[in-house]
Amino acid sequence: MRWPNTLKIVIPGKLKFPFIKDGVCFYEMRLKNYVSFSLEERKVAKAKDPEIMKQNEGKALLRGQEKAFIIALDERGKEFTSKEWAEYLEDLLQREKEISFLIGGAYGLSQEVLNEAHLKLSLSRFTLGHEIAVLVLCEQLYRAFTIIAGEPYHK
Repeated sequence: MRWPNTLKIVIPGKLKFPFIKDGVCFYEMRLKNYVSFSLEERKVAKAKDPEIMKQNEGKALLRGQEKAFIIALDERGKEFTSKEWAEYLEDLLQREKEISFLIGGAYGLSQEVLNEAHLKLSLSRFTLGHEIAVLVLCEQLYRAFTIIAGEPYHK
């Protein structure tokens, strides 16, 4: 089944590691069989102070998200098993047209982003580098769609 929804992963700056880019492209091609999917790399004003950098990233991440259901990736967020995540995502897809996953940079997400989020999601109790988090999220989204569709990818 192809869903009419739009899913976006929004990150500050560009992906740098080639193996991450390759992995994201791999899952992006597969996700497009189920839903409109994109990775948005946002330009962010640089700052030496980590708190100011976080604020700048937050503003860039939140730009254009007025109609979206915002999911902020945060190590203190809600954890799901893959099957629980698939159930949650399926329900969400029936209620929300646009879903945006916001991933912070090296210093995490600003309080403004966390306050605006409808859900704070943890991919792991480990702290993940933001590029690794992008790849893990892409894989878990693909896994969720295969579970929803009853396809054999998930074991």
